[in-house]
Amino acid sequence: MLKLEASFSTIEKIVLKSTEGISHFSLSKDEESIIVKLKHGSFPFSISLKVKVLSTQKKPEDPVILKVGIPSFLMDMFKQRLEREGLEIYGNEIYIYPRKISKIFEDLIVSRLEIGEEKLIVYLEEV
Repeated sequence: MLKLEASFSTIEKIVLKSTEGISHFSLSKDEESIIVKLKHGSFPFSISLKVKVLSTQKKPEDPVILKVGIPSFLMDMFKQRLEREGLEIYGNEIYIYPRKISKIFEDLIVSRLEIGEEKLIVYLEEV
């Protein structure tokens, strides 16, 4: 098993440097969820949403499923952008297929995701 930890501040820096159009991005913990606050150039307002991990992978073809607490009209606005990144959207749920995102995940599964006070911990297992 491989355990990867990333502090919220590191994730924030990566998102701001690698994602076009986002001028503000921050993460914080709320019980079992991550609170994401962001400002995108195409919106005249900031967005705050809760993201909760619903399930992780048991097999490589399984998705990691996240539930996003956001009004459906906003999710519809983000849908095209998220799908371009290789994600699938069903209502307020985001299905992430790690093997579609990177070849690194050919022989690995995301077996667990933990939300710490100031960090995200990803557990990977070889299949």
